[in-house]
Amino acid sequence: GLHDRDYIREPYDEYGYRPKRRTGGMSVTMRIVIACFGVWLLNGLLFPETNTMMKLMAVHTQTLFHPKYWWQFLTAGFAHSPDTFWHIGFNMITLIMFGYGFFLTIGGPRGLGFMRGQNVEDRLGRTEFFAFYIMTIIISNIGYCLINYASGDINAGAWGASGGVTGVVVLFALLFPHKVFLLMGVLPLPMWALGLIMVGTDAFGARGYGSTGIAYTAHLSGAAFALFYFLVFLRSGGKLTSPFVRVGTYFSTPRKPKLKIHEAPPEPEKPKKTAKDEAFDQRLDEILDRVGQVGEAGLTHEERKFLMEASRRYKNKKP
Repeated sequence: GLHDRDYIREPYDEYGYRPKRRTGGMSVTMRIVIACFGVWLLNGLLFPETNTMMKLMAVHTQTLFHPKYWWQFLTAGFAHSPDTFWHIGFNMITLIMFGYGFFLTIGGPRGLGFMRGQNVEDRLGRTEFFAFYIMTIIISNIGYCLINYASGDINAGAWGASGGVTGVVVLFALLFPHKVFLLMGVLPLPMWALGLIMVGTDAFGARGYGSTGIAYTAHLSGAAFALFYFLVFLRSGGKLTSPFVRVGTYFSTPRKPKLKIHEAPPEPEKPKKTAKDEAFDQRLDEILDRVGQVGEAGLTHEERKFLMEASRRYKNKKP
């Protein structure tokens, strides 16, 4: 349509980014949000008293030593506290803001209101963003368990998407450091400053200066992986999904047949004309000139006989 044309779309910004038109269904961010809310509601309907589903999905320090429960490093990122809405609500709102790019703007083209802008999912692409988010959740939970084990807290447990969400926010700050964010909807703050504030707050919390019941070390592990991903993958143009894409392409694309190059045989040399052949061709040219001047009826008997002989000779040379 008209809005897909290149000269209609918004120009590139200073980061080489241009908002993409979203096609092909719902975004990965919104699918993750729906999955988290679905798990939260299902647990509330089926296990309102025992919270069996959430407890089974949560990760524990002891998970490190039980490989059959290693899937909890992933599932813990989709489980949230059943006792309050704010745990899942704050995580999902933050994910929508920085993953999907749904921000509150003041003084923009639409005035005060919400609109989509720069975001991590469009910057990475859907498949790569999903791989990054899943890896951030897994690594943040592994880091949480390792740090707790090193500190002697072998009975600690955690659930929630905050490790993955922190990684998304930090990666957004690395990709768009000068993007202005309205803290609490009022205070304008560049993203690089917001990223430093988040990491600093989690660092103080991990040292025991923050609120209890928050997995600060999971946040720090997610932030560390986001920095690693930015420096190692994005700076070099690499992708987490590249090995899978190459393997998938190998099996899905028909392999081309192997071709061998053969040299064509040399053309046989044409026999050289003898003096007799050249005299014959010269005589034929003279008679053909006379045909053009006087017509076939004006030829002598000898000339007509010569033409018949020439016709017979050329017919015999034809392959």
